[in-house]
Amino acid sequence: MARFAAIIGLLTILAAGAIGGEGDGGYAGAWLLVPAGARPTAMGGAYLAVSDDGAAPLFNPAGLARLQRPMLSSSYRTMSMGRQLGYVTAMFPVRGQSTLGVHWLYAGSGSVEARDSDGYLQGYDIDMNSHQLAIVFAKRFERFFSFGVNINYLMSRISEMSVNTVGFDFGLMLYVEQLFDRENRDKLPVRDLQIGITAKNFSKELRWTTEKYDLKYTTDDFGSAQDDKIPIEVGLGVSARWLDRKLLTAVDLYKNDKQGARLHIGAEYFLRPEVMLRSGYSDGRMTAGTGYVFQVGNKTLAIDYAFSTDRVDEGSEHIFSFDLLF
Repeated sequence: MARFAAIIGLLTILAAGAIGGEGDGGYAGAWLLVPAGARPTAMGGAYLAVSDDGAAPLFNPAGLARLQRPMLSSSYRTMSMGRQLGYVTAMFPVRGQSTLGVHWLYAGSGSVEARDSDGYLQGYDIDMNSHQLAIVFAKRFERFFSFGVNINYLMSRISEMSVNTVGFDFGLMLYVEQLFDRENRDKLPVRDLQIGITAKNFSKELRWTTEKYDLKYTTDDFGSAQDDKIPIEVGLGVSARWLDRKLLTAVDLYKNDKQGARLHIGAEYFLRPEVMLRSGYSDGRMTAGTGYVFQVGNKTLAIDYAFSTDRVDEGSEHIFSFDLLF
């Protein structure tokens, strides 16, 4: 059991390092809290009330209800200590102001040398890989609100041990501007005022057992078990556009049942209709990035880049994303 605890602890540190602050990290599913996608990352992770691209399933699936064209999206985040994070998204508008699609999120820790509970090397390497596959559905029920849901299948593996679970994420988007008639809407000091509300990680619980690991690497003839419940998280976000819609600002507040509240603030400014600059604050880290949108025949391609500053000596990170609208 001590060896099992040491292995779980080591890999948890690697997987949670990207978000684990001063004594406030290391819980199950920590990799799900790392902002993925260059645009939301550049905006400091403040994306609950924006969520209109391939990263939306990770923030607020309800934002996809307004999608007008099929979309294929991917993202990759370079991280220190051999860690990896990326996703692929495919979304398709369907009847009734609805969107249906699939999303795959991948996280890897890289390989580390195995040690026992006393710190002695064991002569082999171990790694951790996690995948979350989701069916995403979003629908705009009224002019002023839409609803979205992810049905997730999550898999994780550490060495010879593997687990899986099914979970659910829910999102709501409120289009405040639509509560006013057109005449009063034009008098508002801001445009496109939106509120995003999410509740995530329902039913996500991982039960680890060491039976296969013990059979391969130890002389134990029985396995130990550990249950890891991914904390349920709720989020509230607000976004609005200013300066004739050239400036987008967003603020998000997250809270789960294991950690303190996290604040995210971000902004996006259109230098030109096809060129954007972004900046944000993400729970103690400054972020920045840019984006460029151009036409490829009758298709639209968005290329986004984000830079996230160093935190607790982990090294700075670079994120690239691509969104193709057909």
